[in-house]
Amino acid sequence: MKNQKARIIGTGRHRLSTDGDGVTTLVAFHGCPLDCRYCLNPQSLGDGSRFREYSPEELYDECRIDELYFIATNGGVTFGGGEPCLRPEFIREFRRYCGPAWQLNLETSLNVPTVNLEALLPVVDALIIDIKDMNPDI
Repeated sequence: MKNQKARIIGTGRHRLSTDGDGVTTLVAFHGCPLDCRYCLNPQSLGDGSRFREYSPEELYDECRIDELYFIATNGGVTFGGGEPCLRPEFIREFRRYCGPAWQLNLETSLNVPTVNLEALLPVVDALIIDIKDMNPDI
C-alpha cells in the first residue's frame, strides 16, 4: 500500500544510545491499543488531529539529514509512540526509502496482532520491548 500516511506526535533527533545503538532519531506515532495509567506519551491517545500526518517518503526526507550520523555510528531511526507496530506497512515502506544502511528499531509493547509483527520482523533490526503487566486491572 503505497503513500499511506500516519500521524506522528513528534520526532527527537540526535539521541545517543538511548533508543538503540549509535545516534538515533526517535519517531513517535499517534495511536496505542493500551490505556496505561502511567503512560509516558498520553498525547499518543485520543483525537490526534493536531499532529502532522507524514507519508513514509516525507518522514524519510526529514530524517535523512542525519544519515551520516546514522551510518558512522550504526544508528538510525527508532519508531515508538504510541504503538509503532500498528503501522507495519508504513514502516515497511520507510525501509524501502532508507535501505539497509540505517538501523530500524521498534519500541513496542507487542500488544498488536501477530500478523503485524510478522510483517515487521524482516525489515527491522531490533525490538525494544516494554512488557506491560498482564493484569488488565493494572
